[in-house]
Amino acid sequence: MTNKTNDLLIEIHTEELPPKAIIKLVESFAQQIKERLQKVELKFADVVFYATPRRLAVLIKDLVEKQSDQMIERKGPAMNAAFDANGNPTPACVGFARSCGIKPEELIKIKTEQGEWVGFRQAVAGKQIKELLPDMIEQVLFALPMAKRMRWGSGDTQFVRPVHSIILLYGDQVIDAVIMNIKTGRTTHGHRFQAPETFPIPTAATYASLLKTEGHVIADIFERREKIRKDAADIVKKTMGDKGNVYISSDELLDEVTGLVEWPVALCGQFDTEFLNVPEEVLISAMQDHQRYFPVLDKQHKLLPYFVTISNIESHDPKRVIHGNERVLRARLSDAAFFFETDKKENLESRLPLLKNIVYQAKLGTLHDKAERLSKLSVFIAEKLKINLEQAKRAGLLAKTDLVSNMVGEFPELQGIMGYYYAKHENEPSDVAIAMKEQYMPRFSGDALPSNALGQVLAIADRIDVLVGAFGINQIPTGDKDPYGLRRAALGILRILIEKKIHLDLKQVLDCAVGNYTVKLENKDAIAQILKFLQERLRSYYVDQDISADVFAAVAANEIIDPLDAHKRMLAVQAFKKLTEAETLSIANKRVSNILAKYEDKIDAENIDPVFFEGQAEKILAQQVDAKNKAVAKLYESGKYDEVLLQLAELRKPIDDFFDQVMVMTDDKKRRENRLLLLKKLRALFLQVADIALLQ
Repeated sequence: MTNKTNDLLIEIHTEELPPKAIIKLVESFAQQIKERLQKVELKFADVVFYATPRRLAVLIKDLVEKQSDQMIERKGPAMNAAFDANGNPTPACVGFARSCGIKPEELIKIKTEQGEWVGFRQAVAGKQIKELLPDMIEQVLFALPMAKRMRWGSGDTQFVRPVHSIILLYGDQVIDAVIMNIKTGRTTHGHRFQAPETFPIPTAATYASLLKTEGHVIADIFERREKIRKDAADIVKKTMGDKGNVYISSDELLDEVTGLVEWPVALCGQFDTEFLNVPEEVLISAMQDHQRYFPVLDKQHKLLPYFVTISNIESHDPKRVIHGNERVLRARLSDAAFFFETDKKENLESRLPLLKNIVYQAKLGTLHDKAERLSKLSVFIAEKLKINLEQAKRAGLLAKTDLVSNMVGEFPELQGIMGYYYAKHENEPSDVAIAMKEQYMPRFSGDALPSNALGQVLAIADRIDVLVGAFGINQIPTGDKDPYGLRRAALGILRILIEKKIHLDLKQVLDCAVGNYTVKLENKDAIAQILKFLQERLRSYYVDQDISADVFAAVAANEIIDPLDAHKRMLAVQAFKKLTEAETLSIANKRVSNILAKYEDKIDAENIDPVFFEGQAEKILAQQVDAKNKAVAKLYESGKYDEVLLQLAELRKPIDDFFDQVMVMTDDKKRRENRLLLLKKLRALFLQVADIALLQ
């Protein structure tokens, strides 16, 4: 009998969901449903999801009505153990039959290449989806990623927001069930204002189209997102022609706006040109971070006194809606302009004493303590990189002063940026001002790096100080928990050093940072742990750079102190691995490593003595090792590791000949030690770059 298929619709209708979390929630919902259906062998063609501010929905296309029937086979004792010499069932056979719910004589014979056994076969009918789905859906809903859960009414059910109704529709039939204490049905809700009445969904397949025509809701989150993007661009063009372009700063912002509306309508408003005297970042932050508006830029990417707002309603009087949004924005920008003018009346240095009133971390002192540490550490790093020390000292000292400004108090996301504008206003050196702005870069994965050398110094110093402080009081990340953002800080340090081509001895910097703390750090192993932590972050970094794990292991065998130097080694070893000689040399290095590791006796000889060479292979290898040592010395010092390894690749034949013709562990102690010293010298030659014995 053919297993029928039909579309299945699951809709969870709720109060307004957190807009930033909607895509993550619905993607997880769809993925978990898909995985659980596959696990219970319910076949389907595809899984599609829908999401709006008030619903999460999944449509499973061509889902089978029930599981396929199965033949269950169990194998019991072997035939010779199942019956005695008289053909009577043994206790083992009786026990197996009892576990199957039958008599011993009802057992069957199962024959395989390995022998014969008694067994049991039983046809098991597949379960209907109406039996399997309710529990499955409830389990999925409880497993969705939610930062916080809410409880509503008198029940104990919890979800990200209160749930009003649940649709569970297979084709045109409701699957009766109770999920999260709510009886399933086929009724949904339209747009809260434009179609507030409930209406039924006749078939699962018509869900999205009916929501649009009857409910004034665009259920497809991607369709809604693209409509917002297109309509925002169109309304700017309609309002201004080719003079301006809508500015959507990130996909995250677009996703958030998409998560706020069910029926997006783009409207273009204006604000007074006098506000353009306030820094652009302030105006953009006020618009997009606080009001979820899109700014408008001219051809030169300068801010224009216009904005786009996405309304959730098709108003009969759009001008009134625009006016309301303009009034709200005007109040916000007026506050920003007031804060900006007020802050400029007090210079940054005069704010330093205020940092004494702000605790940075209970065990690590105040922000003022941090400012002094930053100043000292910035000078230390600047000296290593030959950068202006006075400016480094100044940048470190003033770095956190904008945190006590009125503007940053109201717009925390502008920390650093406002320091830049206030420093410029006070005629601080240009590099100091830029460093204050760039100290927080990169803010996230893939973000731009500081462009200014002093900004790079300050950004590194700030992150090193954070790492030393956190590790010093044993606040080390575990699992997903990383309250101080140490993984991000570590990756930021590594990216700046590698991508901006900065050589820096991190052990020296960490030593300095520890010494700058006036409070006692309880963790004595902090520096070693931080270096290991940075190495692990570096491992993650190289996963995205297509550096193979064995190449990383080969370089990491030597402690990584200078990330840029390690990076050069990575690239060199990655290229070396592609050479025809690489595999043979890697195997030879493993052999050398094993021989040296297993030899436990003390070697009395201090130097290789040619007197004890027996054959040409031994002499040639010793000569070649000496020659290569001299040849690669300058290459090694200048960091040309690729050329070093190309030179060492020429040792393949002498090494092969040596192992083919020479017995290393000879009974003659002096010859044995002489050969071991030669192998040590050979091994050290390769280890200058990496441990190629670890290459796969």
